Amino acid sequence: MARTVASVGPDIAEASDGAETRVLLYLKGFGPGGVERIALRLADGLRSAGIDIAVIVGAATGPMQPPSGHCSVAKPWPVVGTRLPIVRISVSLWRQIRHAPPALLFCPGNAYTVVAVLLKLLLGKACPPIVAKISNDLQRRDLPRAVRPLYRLWLRIQGRTIDHFAVLSRPMAEEALAFLHVPSHRVHVVPNPVLDSVEPASERPRHRLEVSGRRFVAVGRLERQKNYPAMLRAFAKGARNGDSLTIFGEGRERAALAALATSLGISDRVAMPGHCCDVRTQLQAFDVLLLSSSYEGLPGAVIEALSAGLGIIATRCCASISDLLGQGALGSLVDCGDEAAFAVAIETASPGTPDRQTAMRKVRDCTIEAAVPAYAALFAAVIAERQMRIGKPRHTPLFVPATTRPA
Repeated sequence: MARTVASVGPDIAEASDGAETRVLLYLKGFGPGGVERIALRLADGLRSAGIDIAVIVGAATGPMQPPSGHCSVAKPWPVVGTRLPIVRISVSLWRQIRHAPPALLFCPGNAYTVVAVLLKLLLGKACPPIVAKISNDLQRRDLPRAVRPLYRLWLRIQGRTIDHFAVLSRPMAEEALAFLHVPSHRVHVVPNPVLDSVEPASERPRHRLEVSGRRFVAVGRLERQKNYPAMLRAFAKGARNGDSLTIFGEGRERAALAALATSLGISDRVAMPGHCCDVRTQLQAFDVLLLSSSYEGLPGAVIEALSAGLGIIATRCCASISDLLGQGALGSLVDCGDEAAFAVAIETASPGTPDRQTAMRKVRDCTIEAAVPAYAALFAAVIAERQMRIGKPRHTPLFVPATTRPA
């Protein structure tokens, strides 16, 4: 199916084929963040499975391709232009729902929940059911202590207004129950479609460490959340002669990070080639993944590194990371902000995943093949619940998977 992006005004146009939109997904643009990348991949997968899904974006910006099928882009506003994407998306969705409400609204991540809450408050019972994906850690220990009570209040508001929550692991589900204060039937564990597929485990070729050194790599936007300054300082302390670090990503911190690398005397060993659309292929050229984030959800970079057979050094940036790394058996875990421990982990790091078979078992469900039937079943159940509540006859299910995956 050809990719099409319609440029429309504040009111989002209906799908070009005139069909009723069952699921409506909204995004600020086409990346470069992991939330947008996963959402666009999921939209393509759901549409390929026969699900009627439309995507609205605030601006046609970003390095990723728009999804197949119908995708609408809001026109710039006078004076504002393409800025304030969240505000413009909120207004566009409000008008679209009043004109032709979808069966379900999908919120793709934590940064987008403000739109969901606002629509619920504005539309009340007229608002379609909303499924919000929890894409980041809910504890947020990185926030100033004075801000944390307000943040906890914001989480409770989400729990009172948003209908259902999709989480990426059982530890995340426990965290959601505790911080959102919602009953368990409103929290659903679904696979995170980081990978298109899982290739059979293969041995990574060994390179001559005494000649070329160890090749460290990091993947993620150059933003404060990733805490790259801590990574650079730890690398400067723990790296051996000949070691190198490549950071794939783009963002507002690029200039500051380049200046820091120069001041640390490691600029000749640190490369920042920018955003990479096919990170998984690139990872084959490296030995150890570094993750220094202050907070994450279920880090896609770690999943891709496990799949590629890399060693891993990561911060305890979310509830899922310990389970994902087998409580440290599949990689080194250090506390967020502990640069000394990070440096020691870098100094002693060995290339490759210690237990390749266990690593592959961990990532086997992180594929689009696993995610599509799980999301489709969740969406169908939420829509059916809404139809029963308002007394409408049930429609044909969105999607019936050929096989039922064990819980």
